[in-house]
Amino acid sequence: MRSSHSEGAPVKSVVTSIALEQDGDVSHTRRTARLIAKVGGAPSRDQIRFATAVSEIARNALQYGKDGVAEFSFTEGKHHICLVARVQDHGGGIEGIGGLLRNRHQSHKGPGLGLSGSQKLVDNFSVDTSEAGTTVDLALNLKTDLASADLAQVAAEALVKATHGSPIEELGEQNRALRDALAEQQFLLREMHHRTKNNLAIIQSLALMQARQSNQEETRNALNDFTGRIQAFANAHNLLHQADDVTHVDLEQHIETLAERLRLAFDQSGVTIEVNSEPLSVSFDTATEIGLIVNELLTNAVKHASGDDKTKRKVWIDASQTDNKIRLTVRDNGPGLKDAEKVLRQSRSLGWKIIQGCVRKLNAGIETDGSNGLAVTIEFDARTAR
Repeated sequence: MRSSHSEGAPVKSVVTSIALEQDGDVSHTRRTARLIAKVGGAPSRDQIRFATAVSEIARNALQYGKDGVAEFSFTEGKHHICLVARVQDHGGGIEGIGGLLRNRHQSHKGPGLGLSGSQKLVDNFSVDTSEAGTTVDLALNLKTDLASADLAQVAAEALVKATHGSPIEELGEQNRALRDALAEQQFLLREMHHRTKNNLAIIQSLALMQARQSNQEETRNALNDFTGRIQAFANAHNLLHQADDVTHVDLEQHIETLAERLRLAFDQSGVTIEVNSEPLSVSFDTATEIGLIVNELLTNAVKHASGDDKTKRKVWIDASQTDNKIRLTVRDNGPGLKDAEKVLRQSRSLGWKIIQGCVRKLNAGIETDGSNGLAVTIEFDARTAR
């Protein structure tokens, strides 16, 4: 452990350095990053994100640099202390570094591997690259009253102690930290979905109030349709808020809830809505697209379903999976539609445009049959839906 500073410059206290020569060194770098972050008082979530970012850059340096080293230090500025990991290599540099860092996705090949993703995991991130090599600094802001030199001393002692510890104990500690971070993330996601649902409910209430006050039937109908679309979004958020898994939606429950809302909305119409769905789990993004599709198709089907005393007015929703394909069909016993595919393809209605937009986002296929009532079937890949 050593300290260095010049007049007016931040105080830097180095804790340790790790040579990056083999795969095991990357794992060692990750463990070291997590332990030093813990000593610095970082919560479990921050320990994990810092260690993950550092290990990604270390692996990149090992794979594409001629040799590398990871240095850990505490830097004390005027207002706060940072834990800094500096990863250096002597490779040929990284071309187009500016474009890589601006991208929202990670670079999946070459020496730019992991840069964009790692940048998002730390509080400060900088890269200096040339033909002589690349240096990446990753910083984590800390909330502590200790000086950088004292932190470095404590961290160095913790590292020495860890070398005498049991690998099983170390693995157990990492697993506990991961579980804590996951639990916190799930709590935050659940809270986000709850607040989003409440905000959508407010917007929906305002739209309904406006619809009731309007003297024009066309305006009332448009606002009522609008509130249905809001509900399609809010329903997915509500299910995730209540679910044990905050990343996936029960498609059967999602469709049934939307159908129940429309049953109540069209209570005086005498139309029966029947849902037949297999237990299917899809991602939140997929659920929102399906919710909009179901809302538009159901609303349209209920409006156009027909029947008499002998034949009750009815709408069916079927959802099932065969191999890697999920099929969703909404059909009614209405008058049908001649040349349904052509008529709907040329339709300028907002509802059909919404359906087509959702189908494109799902990369799905769509089939229409207007020979016996109107049936619309959406088919998409189950693997990309999760």
